Amino acid sequence: MKIAVIVSRVLLGLGFIIFGLNIVHPFLPMPPPPEGLVTQFMGVMIPTHWMTFVGLVQLVGGILVLIGGTAPLGLVLLGPVLVNILSFHIFIEGGQGIAPGIVFSILEIFLLYAYRSYFRAIFTASASPGK
Repeated sequence: MKIAVIVSRVLLGLGFIIFGLNIVHPFLPMPPPPEGLVTQFMGVMIPTHWMTFVGLVQLVGGILVLIGGTAPLGLVLLGPVLVNILSFHIFIEGGQGIAPGIVFSILEIFLLYAYRSYFRAIFTASASPGK
C-alpha cells in the first residue's frame, strides 16, 4: 500500500505541476479549440486570467501532493479542480478528452482513501463550533 501511495502521489503531483505550469506559462503545443461552446468558454476564462488562477492552484496543489507531508492539503486544493475538469469535459465537450480527468480522479480518490484519517473530522453529523 505504501508504494502505491507514493506512486499515486508522484503521478498526481507531477501531472498537476506540469499542466499547471503549462497554464501559467504555456510550453506544450495546444491544438486550436473547436468552434462552439469551448471557444466561448475559453473566450471568457483566458482574458479574465481565471485560467492563470486555476493553473496556480494546480501547481501549488501538485507540489503539496508531491511533498508528501502536505498531501492532504494538496488533495483539498485539487479536488475542486478535478470536479471542474470532469464537468468541462462532460458538459461542454460532450465527453471528449475526459480520460486524463478520470485517471487523475481515480488517483485523487485513492489518495483520499489512503489519507482518510486526516479527513475523518469533516465527515461527521455532530459538528459544533469551537472544537
